[in-house]
Amino acid sequence: MTLCRSAISRLLDHGFSALRRAQPHCGLLLAKGLASFPDGDKAGEIKAGHIRAIAELGVPDFYRLAFERWQRTTADAQRFAAFRLPLAGRLYIGVVRDNALETGVTVSHTYGMPLIPGSAVKGLCRASAGRWLDNPEARRWLFGNDPGEEETTAEMGGLIFHDAWWVPERGEKPFVAEVVTVHHRAYYGNEGRDPATDFDSPIPAPQIAVRGSFHFVIEGQPLWTRLARRLLEEGLQQHGIGGKRSSGYGRFAGGSE
Repeated sequence: MTLCRSAISRLLDHGFSALRRAQPHCGLLLAKGLASFPDGDKAGEIKAGHIRAIAELGVPDFYRLAFERWQRTTADAQRFAAFRLPLAGRLYIGVVRDNALETGVTVSHTYGMPLIPGSAVKGLCRASAGRWLDNPEARRWLFGNDPGEEETTAEMGGLIFHDAWWVPERGEKPFVAEVVTVHHRAYYGNEGRDPATDFDSPIPAPQIAVRGSFHFVIEGQPLWTRLARRLLEEGLQQHGIGGKRSSGYGRFAGGSE
């Protein structure tokens, strides 16, 4: 099955060394970088090789310029609470199954670099408030009405939670190759109807994850953005965000700026 347009195929014919010089769109390569859907005994090897090649790509200059512009735009402390946090390990978020790799992470549509959607940021902050902020009126002002309430009482909340941008630090590469090994394929595929035994053959599944730091931005009145920032930092460091959190993914370290 053909996956990419002829214009992209011509670029791929020159290999990833040419793409490094061309500053490629990594999101496009994740979704459409394989010319056809891999099949057969070599499918896993083909996918793993493509993921490793993407993980070796650097950060385009146009993204660095866009990130610097976003930093300047959100530097006013009277309007924004802007800070960065480094990942303690790696991040899975927005894993997709609608491409030839059957894996992926959320990336900016424009720049192809990793991001954490503002909806996910707000959701984690709301969950943190539910644990540590014993004031329903304050929670309603911060986040709006609780999910499931009648639409006639819907409120948006007083803050804006922007997408978190990946921080382009010197020499840092955003993506990293991962492997998730399924040890009992029949057991999981048949909802436990087939037994899981020590005779099952492990099947490595190539994955892609994110490393590095993210720049978080909350917009609103300073008193409330400071409170939301504290709740968000607690949630990011203690509970994490994204998928596979029970395995340690998505946790952030301290040392915000």
